[in-house]
Amino acid sequence: MAKKSSKKAGKTSSSRRIVHAKAGRKAAPKKSPSRAKPPAGPKAVSSGRGASPADIGRDLVAMFNAQVPEREIWDKHFSQALVSIEGNGMAWSGLKAVAAKGAEWLAQHTIHGASAEGPFVGATGFAVKFRMDVEVKATGQRIQMDEIGVYTVKNGKVVQEEFMYSMG
Repeated sequence: MAKKSSKKAGKTSSSRRIVHAKAGRKAAPKKSPSRAKPPAGPKAVSSGRGASPADIGRDLVAMFNAQVPEREIWDKHFSQALVSIEGNGMAWSGLKAVAAKGAEWLAQHTIHGASAEGPFVGATGFAVKFRMDVEVKATGQRIQMDEIGVYTVKNGKVVQEEFMYSMG
């Protein structure tokens, strides 16, 4: 055991040296605001590899207007993990669930005409304007529908679709 060499209340000489050393330290200089980094500029974004949003969008519009069955469109351009979001806030995950949603809608409506305009292309996806003349089977009511489909593309496949409706 080391002897205490201090006569004061149990402090050792080494602890006094530490106290004296701390007392003699200078505060670190503050950084000048002029040395701050400028804000980062924009960075490039993309949809990844594979077909581009423009390519998929053009083909989707052409296939829709040619009345190609939607299953063929999905098989060609949509991910099996597709998420479909409707304007009412409900979402379906997976291509099978999305197909079931579509089948249920078709069971309740008769389509008398439909067309697509676009695509309106962005860096990671595209939008399409749809017009449909539909009849509600239960009531016979005829409705002219306008909706916008917004599609997100990753690595050549649509991974999300969201439909937005006119509220006017």
